[in-house]
Amino acid sequence: MAHQLIEIILPEGRAEDIPELLHDVIIIGFWRDQLEDHRARIHLLVETGRVETVLDALETYLQPLPDARAILLPVEAVIPQPENGKPEGEEQDEEEVEQEKKAARISHQELYNDVATGVSLSTNYLVMVVLSAIIAAIGLVRNDMAIIIGAMVLAPLLLPNVAFALANTLGDTELGWNAVKTAIVGLSLAILIGTGIGLFVSIDPSIAAIDARTRLGWSDLLLALASGSAGVLALTGGGRFSLVGVMVAVALMPPLVTGGLMFGAGFYQKGFGALNLALANIICVNLAGVVTFHLQGISPTTWWEKNKARRASRRATVLLSLLFALLGGLLFFANQGILTVAR
Repeated sequence: MAHQLIEIILPEGRAEDIPELLHDVIIIGFWRDQLEDHRARIHLLVETGRVETVLDALETYLQPLPDARAILLPVEAVIPQPENGKPEGEEQDEEEVEQEKKAARISHQELYNDVATGVSLSTNYLVMVVLSAIIAAIGLVRNDMAIIIGAMVLAPLLLPNVAFALANTLGDTELGWNAVKTAIVGLSLAILIGTGIGLFVSIDPSIAAIDARTRLGWSDLLLALASGSAGVLALTGGGRFSLVGVMVAVALMPPLVTGGLMFGAGFYQKGFGALNLALANIICVNLAGVVTFHLQGISPTTWWEKNKARRASRRATVLLSLLFALLGGLLFFANQGILTVAR
């Protein structure tokens, strides 16, 4: 079983409250020492599956205390390995099953910290969007998949979409608006870069790499749903490096740049077809993200936040599901020859 260390800084007179606050949680190790200015420092060694429970309790308790903090620290190894305190042969109760589910993912506090850094509209984010768009355009014009894949890996457009899904799951309005703002700026910048290049470079719409990104098919919807779910699983499992494969699978940058190239070159129908593919990817990633977060038990700390999150998540899920159904309907009628699609 993996472990993590929680360091708590709080007023000295409140240190005695922590054991009582966490009396229902199995704490592997408890250490306390005194700091200056009448403050105390407590270290808790906790199994990974119980970290979220501890942080939820501490968040509510520490919030009104001045200069009180709880800091989560990684633990590489514990020697000797602690016993879990459960008698051998005893069957697992519902709480133990829930703890095992939480042990398979990071806490929602860690997840929030990881995701929030990806929605900052920083200079680095803008530069990465510009560079990846230029690389994608070169790869598309040259029909070179190696270059296109490089642009997919560099593009920072996936995290804002995952952040939006997390914001809907937690009912966090601020995170949601930041994610929307960052995503819109990134998407718009990618289209503008493609359009600018399309105005000055001769574009052949029959190139395989370009033509493949001007049409939406059922496989594209399934791919985006699977990739969105995989992206969330990679984040909640703490494996950020696994996101590289997801970025390649559900590539937002190539269809966006393709749309820009087509608009710049005057192929407007194909341009709208490429943006339709990008929009479908965005809808499917967010829908799969919200559903996967729910299935993993990601939720806010307090009951009133949970009620707020439940309403926000329900609205987002209904809206995304309707948009997904609309995309499916358009595809169905297009396959029946009732609608004309970009070719």
